[in-house]
Amino acid sequence: MKKKKQKLIIPFISLKEGLHQFDFKINETFFQQFDYSIIQHANLNIDIDFEKKQTMLKLDFKLEGSILTDCDRCGDPLNIDVSGDEKLIVKFGKEKYEDTDEIKIISENDYELDLTEIIYEFAHLLLPSKTIHESENQCNQEVIERLKELSIKEQTESIDPRWEKLSKLK
Repeated sequence: MKKKKQKLIIPFISLKEGLHQFDFKINETFFQQFDYSIIQHANLNIDIDFEKKQTMLKLDFKLEGSILTDCDRCGDPLNIDVSGDEKLIVKFGKEKYEDTDEIKIISENDYELDLTEIIYEFAHLLLPSKTIHESENQCNQEVIERLKELSIKEQTESIDPRWEKLSKLK
């Protein structure tokens, strides 16, 4: 089955210079078009302040909503409320220059800006480094018990009496 593509495109060629606003709403359909996305389901509102200048485009993103992913501790689904701000500057020029995190170079002949992959990356940056339930009690208790059974127990090693005096020298 072919995945339906949800493109987030701003056709800037017809816009006058100045400030414009765009709003996008994305959900699980958006994330399903990417293989191996850690975001399973989401409801995100993206507000973009888009400033068109003669030689560049300036975009300020505000992302808000909720993301469903897996708990790193127990593996159960976990819904996280997220919000964040990102910036992007788009310059016109030769395509031999490399893009950076905040600057993208596009051809002078381009007439639209595809934000699909950029917003995909921004959504993943909203996730905390550890996605776990606030309390261990909210986790799947069967998994927690199994993890406790399998955890490595500290072993008290008996020290060889010949080396015992060396440990006291610390």
